[in-house]
Amino acid sequence: MKASVRRKLFVAGIILVVVSATIYGFIPKAIEVDLVEVSRGPLQVTIEEEGRTRLKERFVISAPIAGYMQRVSAKVGDPVRKGQIMVALEPLRSQALDPRSRAEAEAIVSAVEAGLNAALEKERAATADTEYIEKRLERMTRLYAKGSVAKDQLDQIQSEAKKARAVQGAAKAAVDVSRADLERAKKTLQDYSRRRTETRDTVNVASPADGSIFKIYRESEGTVAAGEPLMDIGNARNLEVRVDLLSSDAVKIKKGARVFFKRWGGQGTLTGIVRVIEPAGFTKLSSLGVEEQRVLVIADMTSPSDEWRALGDGYRLEAHFVIWEGKEILQVPASVLFRSGTKWAVFLEDNGKARQRIVEIGQRNGLTAEIISGMKEKERVIAHPDDSISDGALIRRRK
Repeated sequence: MKASVRRKLFVAGIILVVVSATIYGFIPKAIEVDLVEVSRGPLQVTIEEEGRTRLKERFVISAPIAGYMQRVSAKVGDPVRKGQIMVALEPLRSQALDPRSRAEAEAIVSAVEAGLNAALEKERAATADTEYIEKRLERMTRLYAKGSVAKDQLDQIQSEAKKARAVQGAAKAAVDVSRADLERAKKTLQDYSRRRTETRDTVNVASPADGSIFKIYRESEGTVAAGEPLMDIGNARNLEVRVDLLSSDAVKIKKGARVFFKRWGGQGTLTGIVRVIEPAGFTKLSSLGVEEQRVLVIADMTSPSDEWRALGDGYRLEAHFVIWEGKEILQVPASVLFRSGTKWAVFLEDNGKARQRIVEIGQRNGLTAEIISGMKEKERVIAHPDDSISDGALIRRRK
């Protein structure tokens, strides 16, 4: 074969390879996708929010009077019984005197002592006058019996005797008052700050119910004011769940609705029921700094108490409120849906090609959506469709 012919054949072969590679490069390739089947099954629509447990009945033991509390020996978590003495209050102890107050008290004692001495002298004088009048009365009585004095003189001396006795009694009472004042003045000089009172003066505060101690506000002894809280008592088996929801979500929940409690730290899911939806809302600042209107929803535990015995007051959990549920609902994962204009659409798998189809959806719970029309059971749809997929595109299931 001539060299020119071989050269032409070689060039033609190169051209053929380039053309073949170019044609092969322009042949559309199948896109790997994840396919899921349309299925039927139960569907629940829930509202999820973080909640906190709290005691249904919290008893706060407070000081009924101002006093000096003895040290509390009980500890948080200790069981208590109704009527058990929890706190003992002694009468308030007197304050120690500063130098000025002590000097004033000593001066008052000296003044009262002087007053007592004066009262004693007045009593002695009144006693002397009374004795003298009593002797004159005896003499006048004997003379009157003999007819030596008139009746008027006897009446006069009897009146003077009564007056002298009254003055003597008043002087004696004044002495008693002065002695009491002296005793009171001396008491101010005594130090009662370290003295313990007798048991009969102690006020004992008892537990109003059975349960356990949840909080001790003050453990050490010391002075407490009237009405000051000292201890919280409640029953850990009598818990409720407090959840604050957006007001727009709270209106969808009805009294008696079912609640599931998840991620509470224990095994399984706990159940409950809505007891109260408070009629008044409140404003709360979100973590993003946005003001939100919130409503408190209170739910009771319906699971056996043995399943959640580890829970206590103020424990965190996630509450899932059921606002709608159905059985044998035609459904697909929410990840297969995308917007086509103002409507919802999906990509179905049809003999290795993607076919766009408009669908009508009903209830959604964030993960799953109800299909009202547009698809049938066991049809396969593309999950997480992206911009590379279009109507009629070749697809194949990702291995």
